[in-house]
Amino acid sequence: MIVISDTNILSSLAAANSLYLLPKAFPRSQIYIPTAVQAELQIGASRGKSHLQAVLTQIDSHEIGVLTLTEAEQQLSQTLPVKKLKTGEREGIILSQKHHALFLSNDQRAVRYCREQQVRVIDLSNLLRLFWTQQLISQPKVRQLIEQMTEVENLVITPSQLSEIFGKRNPAAKG
Repeated sequence: MIVISDTNILSSLAAANSLYLLPKAFPRSQIYIPTAVQAELQIGASRGKSHLQAVLTQIDSHEIGVLTLTEAEQQLSQTLPVKKLKTGEREGIILSQKHHALFLSNDQRAVRYCREQQVRVIDLSNLLRLFWTQQLISQPKVRQLIEQMTEVENLVITPSQLSEIFGKRNPAAKG
């Protein structure tokens, strides 16, 4: 399986020094980003977001791959809701569709669009839940990650999102 990530998920994980959890959560997968996400990460790092250097290091060492859209895919990405979705999100969605990949994004507009278009997508809340349900880290450690993300990135996790992360799931909803 291929996993394609948007900037915000990688940035949040880097802020919490937890990028190492991605390959553990998706052990048979390669993590990729589109070129627009790489550019967004580079711009962020150049503007003082030093935690993004960890992501750029993983890109340089090919732990995170970079996919370039073809000209046709670039044109197709322009047909997505340009005013609602940033370039990295649009490119990530197009690549996810092309490669039948899982898309990681914490932008709720992108997540909604993916669900409407039946593109497999996981947001940060579900990714954090996955970390503890797969027993990669404990629930208290997930809470520490959230605190670090909040401190470094001013990330806001709502009570509803906390419930998504730590609440019990309805057994009938499994699958």
